[in-house]
Parts: sequence; C-alpha cells; structure tokens
Amino acid sequence: MNDSDHRFASVMAGRIGVVTVALDGTISDGVAEGLTVLPGAFNPLHRGHEGMLTAAMGITGNAGVFELSIVNVEKPELPEAEVRERISQFTGRYIVLISRAPTFLEKSRIMPGASFVIGYDTAVRLFDDRYYPAYQREMDPENTGSATLAAMSEIRRNGCNFIVAGRVTRYGFKTVRDLEIPDGYRPMLRGIPMEEFREDISSTQIRRSLETD
Repeated sequence: MNDSDHRFASVMAGRIGVVTVALDGTISDGVAEGLTVLPGAFNPLHRGHEGMLTAAMGITGNAGVFELSIVNVEKPELPEAEVRERISQFTGRYIVLISRAPTFLEKSRIMPGASFVIGYDTAVRLFDDRYYPAYQREMDPENTGSATLAAMSEIRRNGCNFIVAGRVTRYGFKTVRDLEIPDGYRPMLRGIPMEEFREDISSTQIRRSLETD
C-alpha cells in the first residue's frame, strides 16, 4: 500500500478528518486554509458545479476546490468503490477534498477559513433547527440560547462563511436576499449575482435523463 492508498484508507475509516486529492490523484493529509469549497455528492460532476465554483472564486478571490463527504446528513454512507468512482471525475481537472464531515459545523472545524459554496436550498437549512442536535449550553460560549445559532457562531469563529447561488423553487427563483437570517448573521452569507451564475439543472435531472436515453 503506497502513501496515497494509506491516506485514502485512513479517511474512509475516520482516522483522518480530511484529505486533499491533487490533480494527478495523489493524496495528502489535511487541507490548505482559506479555500473556496464546494461540497457535494457529484453524482455526477456537471457544468453547474463547475460554473458555481468559478463564480464563487470570483467573489472570494481565493483558490477553489470541490469536497466529497463520505457521510451525508440525509443519505447513506458512501462505500469505498463509490468514493473512488466519484473522485475519478476530478482527476486531471480539479483538486478535490474527501472528508467524513456531513455538516457545515464539522466541515468548519477541519477546513478553517473556508468559504463554503452552496445553493439557496441548502442555505435555507442553515437556520433550520431540525438539522441540529439538542441545545447544549456548554457548547455555546456566546450564549445564543439556540443550537442553530450556537453552531453558526462556531462556524464564524472558525473563520468560515458561505457563498450562496440562487435556485429555482416552486415559488420562483430565490436568492440569498430571500433568506430569513437572524440578526447578526447576514454578513456570513454572500450571494452570487444571477448574471454571474445561474444553472437550473441538477444532478438528479441529469441522472434521470441518462436513465431514459
């Protein structure tokens, strides 16, 4: 087993929190600070992901990478073969991170200073109590009184923020301006102007089209 295989096995087993896969497929421990990070399942990687990251990099001025999480809040854990297949899409094209961090709170702990690139539909969940565990006072040095705000406050203390792309919903095209954001947290979220990026196709739609071809 070479060094890259050892690191891959370690992140799959949870012994390493995050690894970086270079353009040539070699794997190194950890991640650089201050990156523009687009998390996703990438099933498949498509032009919407690419355009979204490019537009976000124009806003942050920082280098951009994709991030594949082995564990997702709403989906089953990815098996090793599936992780390998998905990261093969990036070889020779983009740097990709592999982590076991399903939530942005956990991501912020292992990717300090990151700007996370998300869609409007994901941004809505940032302030939804259903996606957070029960409130623990000892985990809330800012005394927000809320599990959601305690998590967002820690994300902020870790130097992280969010770049939000608009999405088509059943109520029309929605952007960061349509979000209900608690006082004091709006500076954590910046929007991608529609003229800079708008892509209405999703990975689900692409998979369905491939199934019907």
